[in-house]
Amino acid sequence: MRFPGYLYLFARNSTTRKVLIAIFCTALLALLIQLGVGVSAQLPVRSDTLKPFEDIPAQAEQVETGIFAMNLYNLDTSSNTYYADFYIWFKWKGDIDPTANLEYTNGVEDWGAISTPAYEEPEKMPDGRFYQVLRVEGRFAQPFALSRYPIDQQNLRILIENSVYTANQLAYVADKEQSGYSSDLSIPGWKIQGFDLSNLVREYTSNFGDTRLGETAEYSSMQYSLTVSRPISFFVWKLLLPLIIVVVTSWGALLLNPKHVDSRIILPVTALLTTVFLQQSYSSTLPDVGYLVLLDKIYAIAYVLIIVSILEAIVTADRIKDEKLEEIAQVVRLDRMILVIQTAALVVGVGLLLLLP
Repeated sequence: MRFPGYLYLFARNSTTRKVLIAIFCTALLALLIQLGVGVSAQLPVRSDTLKPFEDIPAQAEQVETGIFAMNLYNLDTSSNTYYADFYIWFKWKGDIDPTANLEYTNGVEDWGAISTPAYEEPEKMPDGRFYQVLRVEGRFAQPFALSRYPIDQQNLRILIENSVYTANQLAYVADKEQSGYSSDLSIPGWKIQGFDLSNLVREYTSNFGDTRLGETAEYSSMQYSLTVSRPISFFVWKLLLPLIIVVVTSWGALLLNPKHVDSRIILPVTALLTTVFLQQSYSSTLPDVGYLVLLDKIYAIAYVLIIVSILEAIVTADRIKDEKLEEIAQVVRLDRMILVIQTAALVVGVGLLLLLP
């Protein structure tokens, strides 16, 4: 007997039908609970030690610093890393050379990073300040916030800090006017929205064993942040459209003659399996996160709609077993009503998810 034939027998058998309905209702409830948990989930605070550095100590050596990005590539959300190629320069007065103990606090694989100074020794400027510029290429860590995937916006950061001198001795001052990024800079699959350069101070809750620092230690930091976002076309054409096609296909069961019980069940069941495979295909490109991303919530809506179509086919199978015209007409009217409700639920549900923060 063919697979649809088994489904047909299940639909005819009252006890089996009740068991199936109970299973589907339990699965539906689990999906709704998980969807609600995902909506209320918040991203954890990644760093509460960084704060704006507004009151620079008068005794600190002030180092005017800027960054100009040339290339960004291999942006990998699954490993939370990307590669950057940029220029960074320093202008200062004083005995402390800010390039000597420079540290990229979110750098990854320092052994593979390249930092090439433009001058063997810092240049003396007409205003008496020293000047040095470095060409840096390396891999950087970026904890991506994916709650709005695939219409998410990311800030690709480069954080610098001096590993020896505290904020009372050395302070970075952002050269925002000259910083920026190359007009040739492009990141496949992303749009560049802009950049920001800010002075920060990092307060460590440890003195790293140096009792001269007291109970805590503060170090001046500077953050270069390039804001990028995914194009809306990626979401609409590559992710949302295939899902909508699958859901609409499952609705075909509600347009069939109620007498075709096997076909009315097999259509949404096939759509359900296809939806699972579609979700797995995009989930494999994302890191393991403890919350639902936006696309997961849209898929949860799709699962609910498809399960409703399956339940409708199962529940109405017994009503048309005697093939009475009146019963068939009632099932057809119920099918049309459910189809209208499902269409409205899909449009409103997806719309609200896109509009809500």
